Amino acid sequence: MKVTVIYNPAAGGGREALLYRFVAELERLGATVCQYHTKGPHDATDYLKGLADQGDCVVAVGGDGTTNEVLNGLAAGVALGVFATGTANVLGKELELPKKPEQAAQVVVQGKSVSVTPARLNGRRFLMMCGVGYDAWVVNGVNLGIKERFGKLAYVQSMLGQIGRYGQSHYRVEVDGRPLDCFSAIITNGRHYGGSFVLSREANILRPQVQVLLFQKQGVRFLLRCLIALLFGRMERVDGVASLRAQRVHIRCENQNEPIQADGDPAGSLPAEIEVESAPVRMRVPALFDS
Repeated sequence: MKVTVIYNPAAGGGREALLYRFVAELERLGATVCQYHTKGPHDATDYLKGLADQGDCVVAVGGDGTTNEVLNGLAAGVALGVFATGTANVLGKELELPKKPEQAAQVVVQGKSVSVTPARLNGRRFLMMCGVGYDAWVVNGVNLGIKERFGKLAYVQSMLGQIGRYGQSHYRVEVDGRPLDCFSAIITNGRHYGGSFVLSREANILRPQVQVLLFQKQGVRFLLRCLIALLFGRMERVDGVASLRAQRVHIRCENQNEPIQADGDPAGSLPAEIEVESAPVRMRVPALFDS
């Protein structure tokens, strides 16, 4: 088995010792390993697109943003593996991926493949989610220096700083052609958010559809109710939150400078055209993963 390992040294403050253990276990299991350390944003995508032979599997070692970059450079027919070492690691939680490097390597070599269908946001793939409104403001407002030093606390700081803005922007969202209005929206492929929190119990990463959550009421009190509900996995039970399945989603706003986030990183600005892809990606998961 030939494995290409893409390592982001900036994710989670750097995890070189874990990387060495991960690669050593891959080689012990008989894999031929090619390593690449990224040098900056989009480098992983550019490197993979220029690689003549990506091997049997490309493994993203880093956070959800690193996986997103690898996904966008992944060649057709090549499996995607993940050793989650970043800040939130939402995809790792979704697919029940182990955190220990030796176990993560065993998943790549000895696990199984499941089909996960990405979606495209303005032509760029994402695996987990994208969002506009409060969700995107938080991601765009994260202090990278604080994130590097303190991890998730950087998101907490940004969340507190953006609460007062909620409800100031109005979005028109078309869900498979059906026009709806909201003040924030999250389009998700999976159940989890921010790590272990359950955002949507209706979502299923193995289903070729996205789940669209629309926050349709104004007011800071409504937003706070939603955030409290998120802690208990009850977001979709909040009055004013609509949850719908979709293949295509279009989002507009009078303010064209409104930001978008995808897989936990800034992803440009509105308008947003989101469409589920026709072909899935094979992802390596534990042999006992319930698919």
